[in-house]
Amino acid sequence: MLAALQGREPLARYDGYAACPFTTARGKMVLAEFDYSLAPHPTLPFFDTQRERYDVWLLKRYGLPAFYWQVMLRGLG
Repeated sequence: MLAALQGREPLARYDGYAACPFTTARGKMVLAEFDYSLAPHPTLPFFDTQRERYDVWLLKRYGLPAFYWQVMLRGLG
């Protein structure tokens, strides 16, 4: 962003990565991770997000709200 503001070509490019948590049942979620072409884009190879998981539900329920309110809104992340 700084390079673009200074009239230079940007050094990095956004690949369209998105992560969408889907609740499938109480205490179970699937985390859909994909890019602009809608191809799967898993970020952690040892963490299968394409099957229902309780730990992903815990992340959505407790981790992400805390990260949003305590880190992102304060410009720390």
